[in-house]
Amino acid sequence: MIVIKLSNKRLIISAFVILLIFFITISLVVLKYFQEELNNQTGEKLSIIETFKAVATFNFDSELEQELKEIKMKKKINNVTIFYDEEQNELIPLTIKTLEWADETVYEVIGNYDKKPVDLMFMNLEEIDRFSELVDVSGFYTDFDKIIGIHVYQEDIENIMQKKETPLYFFQKSIMHEYGHFATYRKIDEIGVSPSEFPQWFLEGIAEYIGNDKTIVEYESFQFEWLPLQQISGGNGWQESRFIEHADPYLQSYFTINYLLKVYGSNVLMELMEKTKMTNDFNKALEQVSGKKIVEFEEDIISYYK
Repeated sequence: MIVIKLSNKRLIISAFVILLIFFITISLVVLKYFQEELNNQTGEKLSIIETFKAVATFNFDSELEQELKEIKMKKKINNVTIFYDEEQNELIPLTIKTLEWADETVYEVIGNYDKKPVDLMFMNLEEIDRFSELVDVSGFYTDFDKIIGIHVYQEDIENIMQKKETPLYFFQKSIMHEYGHFATYRKIDEIGVSPSEFPQWFLEGIAEYIGNDKTIVEYESFQFEWLPLQQISGGNGWQESRFIEHADPYLQSYFTINYLLKVYGSNVLMELMEKTKMTNDFNKALEQVSGKKIVEFEEDIISYYK
């Protein structure tokens, strides 16, 4: 009996060692894959340890990001760490209030979401250009880096602090818009869908809707050309549409999301996300929710506002 027990014990230990070696080997293979992918996307040469940190935290800190963080002041509020320069110090209390407002608005639009850590960084335009995939922007969100980038002209700070309507609106809208992107990506992650499954007008429209909370946006006040939704769904189409005279893809996206919420109810955005997971096709999900083909859906939006 003693011999049998010892043999069994050796077998258990041997099996455990084999499983441990197998697990370590698989983990190293997976980390090596992510290391190559991160290096390809960033142009940097990451070590296995740096790769492990990026994978474990779902947050990659590039060399530029690390440099900026080292020279900026820092303030943490809930899941957001704000990085700023001394000249933006007086904006921080208002920034915190705006983030709290954004969080409340997000809940109204898409419900609960996973509040993973995210960095909000005040940047100059040159720094924004180095991070953002779009050109000629004053704010951005990158899900790869988990960074919200905001630019504020020095001459606007005093007007913002004096709560002058236009500069205050654009400052708060920029923060709420980009935080809306962050929260939407977290919601999509929770549902189990890739953000690439959704058209740009849908993602931008949600961010614009959140950014314009408590703001009256009247359709009659704007004169812009409606573009086919397919044209502003992604790729180069969105970028090119931003520079088409008389077109405004951001406004068009806002009014499309507003139409969806007004006509199909407050849960329609979450329903579209969930059906996209089921169908693996956003347009099919939209047809199921609206009961209309995409062309007819577009016609109804225009008719709704006119």
